[in-house]
Amino acid sequence: MDITYILKKLTTGALVSGAAAVASLGLAVGTADAKPFYWCPGDPPIMGVALDASGNSKQVPIHPAWDTSVCHDYGVTGKHVREGKACVLPQFQWFQCPPGTIPWPNMPTIPNMGE
Repeated sequence: MDITYILKKLTTGALVSGAAAVASLGLAVGTADAKPFYWCPGDPPIMGVALDASGNSKQVPIHPAWDTSVCHDYGVTGKHVREGKACVLPQFQWFQCPPGTIPWPNMPTIPNMGE
């Protein structure tokens, strides 16, 4: 066999397996922050996380300024709500987000009532 042919096969295999490893790592990193949920009227308040005076995290209720007479898809970051169906793929894969979903960073942040 020709040595050039063998080197091309080895290089192609290494690139393909490396790309697959990077893509799976990116998917894991992209899902770390997002927690998609569904809220409807009558459900308890949405819980977020805030720091108290001593720097410890504690759960706090979040009251987003949205229409409370209908259901909402949402995600939570700290003590803020993002509205929509989250697509938690990394940015280089946003083109693969299913129809009807929004990439997590592009989801609109809903202000909290009273803030």
